[in-house]
Amino acid sequence: MVTGPREGRRFVGPGDRFELVDHIGSGGFGDVWRARDQVLGREIALKFLALDRLAGPRASPERISQIRDRFSRESLIAAKVDSPYVARIYDCHMEDDKPFLVMEYVDGEPLSTYVGVTPLPLARICRWTSQIAQGLATAHDQSVVHRDIKPGNVLVREADSDVRIVDFGLSRFVDATETRSAAGTPLYMSPERCRAEPGDERSDLYSLGCVMYEMVTGWPPFGDAHADPVALAQAHQNRAPAQPQAQVPGVPLALERLIMALLAKDPQQRPLNARAVVHAIKELEQDLDASGAERHADRPAANAGAPASNSGFADQLTAAELTVRRLIRKHGPEHSLVVTARMELADLTGHSGDARGAAVLYDRLGRDCSAWFGPAHSRTLDAFEGMVRWVSARNEGNG
Repeated sequence: MVTGPREGRRFVGPGDRFELVDHIGSGGFGDVWRARDQVLGREIALKFLALDRLAGPRASPERISQIRDRFSRESLIAAKVDSPYVARIYDCHMEDDKPFLVMEYVDGEPLSTYVGVTPLPLARICRWTSQIAQGLATAHDQSVVHRDIKPGNVLVREADSDVRIVDFGLSRFVDATETRSAAGTPLYMSPERCRAEPGDERSDLYSLGCVMYEMVTGWPPFGDAHADPVALAQAHQNRAPAQPQAQVPGVPLALERLIMALLAKDPQQRPLNARAVVHAIKELEQDLDASGAERHADRPAANAGAPASNSGFADQLTAAELTVRRLIRKHGPEHSLVVTARMELADLTGHSGDARGAAVLYDRLGRDCSAWFGPAHSRTLDAFEGMVRWVSARNEGNG
């Protein structure tokens, strides 16, 4: 890495082709930067491999060389995937003996910023599921398996709200460098991957089912971000998840059946392939159109796709949802402004006529505040008090 003619400018790659613009984030694989390709004049993303983390502090030069070679091979394989719903890999280079990927830059936020905070409308769930499945189908046609499908690896573009799957091929690369366990995220890992088996395309389908479950209910099928990984692995292998309708009444039966089929413990009992998921979603959308069900893409829906009770609140709810996400991006999820905005969104949801949705939002906020600040913190107590208030309002309305 070299410093350019102006202070603070940094360049990497052959002939200092890529100018680093800003640091996007760090993860298990390494660091990601937004950069500019000086030759093609376009924004790109650069992912630098964390060799020290993957190889270990005592790795021999031969071992490090093997990891570099494997990284290059897996990158070339993943670069063959050409789908509008997969972030493209353009090239692989070295900098200071560290390999890095040159990738499509996706201007947007991960799906993880959308799930769990505010309920998603059914139209958006169907659209994003179909796009993820289409991206997987294209990759699977090239015999490329992701092995770590999760909300954090699905980016939602700011421009058109289409999704891009990122990090294709990297989990298989990490599998080859690890000796004790398979790469992946325990909340979304298939039973066979939990057993450290290689898995195949159907393992990606199971993970997609976990993501769909979370989009619909607001929670992964088992546990949460604070759960013990060993307990999660046991749950994926041995426990049946609660039916989505038991979590959120109003979920279409066809959608629930698809999710539960994807979450089958036996890979052979899951849908045949990702294209079968695309087809199932298309049929679901057609059934909804035929029944006249509300599918407005921008209307929040507290019952995971059921329409908001009062259409006059749609714009206000959308604006409140966007405010929450913007504040999270600016300040982080634990900031007091974010907590206040989530309370305001919950109350607005209730005033729109959806008391149950308001109670669900307050319950999620209470769980988050308890994890962040402690069960006796005033924010935690306020959130659960809000939940009780809207549960009472719902019961009175049903009475």
